[in-house]
Amino acid sequence: MHAIIKGRGGAFLASACVLVLSAAFIIYGYALNHGPLGDRTVFHASFSSANGLAAGSDVDLGGVTVGRVRSITLNSDIAVADVAFDVESQLVLPSDTAVSIAAPTVGGDDALFLEPGHSRTPLKPGSTILNAHPLLSLEQQISNYIFGAGNL
Repeated sequence: MHAIIKGRGGAFLASACVLVLSAAFIIYGYALNHGPLGDRTVFHASFSSANGLAAGSDVDLGGVTVGRVRSITLNSDIAVADVAFDVESQLVLPSDTAVSIAAPTVGGDDALFLEPGHSRTPLKPGSTILNAHPLLSLEQQISNYIFGAGNL
């Protein structure tokens, strides 16, 4: 009888360890995707097309990930895509900041890229950035290169 109880105790302990580790991985995954709570500032951007962007995509500034895309919704009043994103709260963005959708590498997922302006007035939390540039298709980029100034 004692051997049966001892065997069940070991199984119970092993099961408890698996549950604790699973919970820790779930919390870790959530923190990676959403960042720590309370130290984020939310902004919005209005795009004519948010094609290629998804909730959870990176928000980059100068090649450094500083936030995440929270949601992408359609603003049916003016027929644009409203992208809600957050950035680290210590990051102060100028009011003339621009935003674009692009891929950091050829095979990488699309991300939201912040391009700070030169204004001394900071962008207020919850503000909408109207200077937003949607993702250019490969055909558009080649056309711009051929018929433009040679810049991609």
